[in-house]
Amino acid sequence: MAGLSGVERFEFRTGEGERSGEVFERWEAGLSEAYVPLGVSPKTAPEFRGWITLGKYQDVELSTLGATRQRVDRTRTLIARTDIELLHTSIQISGRGRLYQDDRVAEVGPGDMVFYDSTRPYHWEFDGDWEMAAAQVTLGRLRDRAGLTGHDIPTATTVTRTSPAGLVSSFLLDLATLQNTAPEQAATLANSAVDLLASAIALTAGRTIPGETAEALTMRRVVEFLRRHCADPNLTVDGIAAGCGVSRRTLYRVLEQFEDGPATLLRRTRIERACQLLTARPDLPITAVAHASGFATERQFYRAFRLERGTTPAAYRATGA
Repeated sequence: MAGLSGVERFEFRTGEGERSGEVFERWEAGLSEAYVPLGVSPKTAPEFRGWITLGKYQDVELSTLGATRQRVDRTRTLIARTDIELLHTSIQISGRGRLYQDDRVAEVGPGDMVFYDSTRPYHWEFDGDWEMAAAQVTLGRLRDRAGLTGHDIPTATTVTRTSPAGLVSSFLLDLATLQNTAPEQAATLANSAVDLLASAIALTAGRTIPGETAEALTMRRVVEFLRRHCADPNLTVDGIAAGCGVSRRTLYRVLEQFEDGPATLLRRTRIERACQLLTARPDLPITAVAHASGFATERQFYRAFRLERGTTPAAYRATGA
């Protein structure tokens, strides 16, 4: 996986002149090519549909996929067909599924995340329509970056959205959405995916988080906190640090890539929120957008908006970009 190679979408659906079995065979081949060799068994009648959107980056492959009822198997025979060793991470978007690996069963619903190892047998069961996001990282890369091996991975263990490791599932879902609209931006953010996955694995397994991965997780915690609280005009650096459970010194260290540190990230987060409101709520006055985005005054809003976007809020709204 060397660099961004684009985002591809594949669709599989029964239609006129093509039998369900033929479509299902193509679906099985598509899954095996996108991930690892897999065996798929239908659980549904003649109608079938499925799709995969796949993005490849330097350290990680990220996809969204969904289909109708089925069972997906990774058997010892299929494992023997390839020597690639992958950590799979899935985040359920809709529907429910059950993952079986290492004598454990993980029940996953919307928002839940789960890990599984391509070098050992596993299978999925889906009793209805489903959709998920999935990330793939080689175990070698995970070992090099964080010192984790396949035996350290808490396979078939449900990681809920509200757990500490749930921050990573939110990141991956956001990244999967972003790669469909802004793949170059997604490629930049994907650089931190391995460290964040290592953090999630360590948290779920009850292990100590290595230094670099701990900083990546702290960065994600700060980003999520600012998204939730950026509309508060009284939010301060001390408030951000306290809300994220870190010291001011740690906060500035993990945000050292930003000039002025947390103040810059807070301003950008507020402007992102303002842009969403400007396009989604054309009836909302500019002054109301400014206050809803956390700016104390309209003048402050205009200055920050021009700094970040190079234009005025009104011009942005008029052009939609």
